Amino acid sequence: MSWPHPVDKLALGTLMEEEVDLDAEFSRNFNECCFDIKIYAEKKNEKYEVFLEINPEEGSKYELIVDYAIGVGKEFRFVEKDHWKCSEVLQKIETPESKINIIFGVSVHQPLISENVMEKTTFRYFRILCAGETFYVNPSNLKKMGGEMFEKWFEDEVTHEDCSIVQKLAPDDLKLLLMATCGYSTIIIHSRNVFELGDIGVELKIVPIVRAIDAFVRDLKTMHPVRKLECA
Repeated sequence: MSWPHPVDKLALGTLMEEEVDLDAEFSRNFNECCFDIKIYAEKKNEKYEVFLEINPEEGSKYELIVDYAIGVGKEFRFVEKDHWKCSEVLQKIETPESKINIIFGVSVHQPLISENVMEKTTFRYFRILCAGETFYVNPSNLKKMGGEMFEKWFEDEVTHEDCSIVQKLAPDDLKLLLMATCGYSTIIIHSRNVFELGDIGVELKIVPIVRAIDAFVRDLKTMHPVRKLECA
């Protein structure tokens, strides 16, 4: 059993490749960079559901940017540059067959440790209010990225305002933006934030975000070239 196109373009480390009997309480466990990975099956009516689940190790603060793929029989699913952060079921694949081939592989791009942008620190100290939510940023650091909103925050700090109020973005969108720009040591783009963050970056004219997303898309190995042009 081998990876089909375009999954074969990813440099995956194969952790599992075997024929299994889903009637025999099938379950397999693996570990990859502080994440426990579990593949298991449940019978539902006359069919079977195969689950791919991840859980961070107890006490671990690490997050991961990864490529992964799973094949159950003839059905393959993959995600390039996914973001693993918390416990979740990544995939659920249904099959009518009890005896079936399963293949699973993963490749780690980058381990991360994030900061909580809703907590004040000595580096992030300036309050940003948005629809009842409070965030903390370093305006001087964000000003370097440009954009009217970041520049206004810097001006508010210089004029000794207590905080800045954001009305252009919903709290979830603002948190997405701040996690990408303030939550790590550099701008972090992954499959879960790339499109929404791209819209925000273009709307607010934050050039470093737009450039980071452009580089991210150009680096993708499984996206069709025409789709890359559409995202440009």
